[in-house]
Amino acid sequence: MGQILPGRGVFGLGRTLDYSTVEHLLPPAQQAYLFPNVSVLNAIACHLATATVAGTKDAWAVLSDRSPSLQTFALYGQRFGGIEPHFKDYKSAAFGVLQSGLRDAQALSCLFMLLDCASLIALMLGRMCVPDGKQSQLDWHGQRGLSFLQLGLRALARCCYQRLLLPLFRALSKHSPPPACASHRKHDTLDCRIEFSKVTNFSY
Repeated sequence: MGQILPGRGVFGLGRTLDYSTVEHLLPPAQQAYLFPNVSVLNAIACHLATATVAGTKDAWAVLSDRSPSLQTFALYGQRFGGIEPHFKDYKSAAFGVLQSGLRDAQALSCLFMLLDCASLIALMLGRMCVPDGKQSQLDWHGQRGLSFLQLGLRALARCCYQRLLLPLFRALSKHSPPPACASHRKHDTLDCRIEFSKVTNFSY
């Protein structure tokens, strides 16, 4: 499931010859359109769901290999609590990839391999901080407001500063922990329900 930006790509609707860019398939405010069986670039078969969601800057246009439904938007909305912060960690929040100035594909591959290793170590350390009761030493929020990556990076910096050995890693719990929220307002934003005044399913 991925995002298609307005104005990008040419779509064929069903078996008709009605081709259009995605910006022509966006619904009015607080409405959703479901387009099963579309083709991208005249060759790739998929499904399209578009929506104009209240409180968001841009309309949503989601391509998927699954039949379009309201669940499509629910799954896509989860990216703002997980995928987008992950991208931010690689850029401004943690690793500053954009400041590397690298353009060579092989060099970038090596860099991201190292960053993935660093991320894994930091995530493990962050996950261990919470059950060990060390979260409050690294996070000033009442509840966990930092991601496990940020907690782990702070724990790693603390170990380096105090010249301590890294703790032995343990197996992680099978249960996913609650997401971090820096404020009640942020929690309400991530936990809000997506509702539409009208949903139109286009079938051919």
